Amino acid sequence: MMIRRLCVFSSSSNHVPGRFRRDTLALADRMIEEDIALVYGGGSVGLMGVLANRILEGGGKAVGVIPRFLCTRELAHEGLTRMIVTDSMHERKMEMSRRADAFAVLPGGFGTMDEFFEILTWKQLGLHASPIVVANTLGWFDPILSFCRHAVKVRTVAPRNLDLFEVVPSAAQVVDALLRRRRPAPSPGLLTRT
Repeated sequence: MMIRRLCVFSSSSNHVPGRFRRDTLALADRMIEEDIALVYGGGSVGLMGVLANRILEGGGKAVGVIPRFLCTRELAHEGLTRMIVTDSMHERKMEMSRRADAFAVLPGGFGTMDEFFEILTWKQLGLHASPIVVANTLGWFDPILSFCRHAVKVRTVAPRNLDLFEVVPSAAQVVDALLRRRRPAPSPGLLTRT
């Protein structure tokens, strides 16, 4: 199945290294080239804003999903193809997930890690079968990989569960990693696409 809608989890901080911004722009350019629409948290700031702005400037589509209480705090993007306002963070994550063919995780903070681990857990539980690709720009994900290896070593995580996601050296390589994969048929259950 073709990847037509990519859900991207990333930072809402404007205080990230310039390399993170450049790498995010490279991802946006690849998404535009492959006609892959963005599904994301709906913010206009941080890497979220950088990604959405570049995709829109390049003629691509960007769908934002933001909970009502964050509309002002995260400065909801006002120029998106579509903005969906939800009542809760949980509903936001469910809505983003329903609209995605695949997931990408870019550098970010607690919110990004929350989104990554939740979508990873849903995959582990068989609630979806969509690819998850992590961009390890500047080694951002190294401490998490170390944690994952430790969890396998102490047997709190099964070794096979490390195969539920792929790590690439940069966001620029996310799309190519996805294009190399064939997406299995979605499992029935929680994440029925709309």
